[in-house]
Amino acid sequence: MEFTISFFITDAVLAATLKDLFEDGIIDRKSYDEIPPPVKLFLTEKGKSVVPILRGICEWSDIFYKEDSENTMTQYQKCDHRR
Repeated sequence: MEFTISFFITDAVLAATLKDLFEDGIIDRKSYDEIPPPVKLFLTEKGKSVVPILRGICEWSDIFYKEDSENTMTQYQKCDHRR
């Protein structure tokens, strides 16, 4: 599965975050011998074990979420537990 996500963070912050996730065993990477060299990131078993917890947080947030024009809440598509 390939997808691209746009975040409003700097490359340095993204690189540091990915490095931390890699060092903590949450993600792993696979490199390919191509030019330019693509790198695929994927969840490890440890990373996959966090998914139900994150889904639970999404469900919990729905309980307390109220429509409010001043404080809007954006829900990322992959976090939508109803799908």
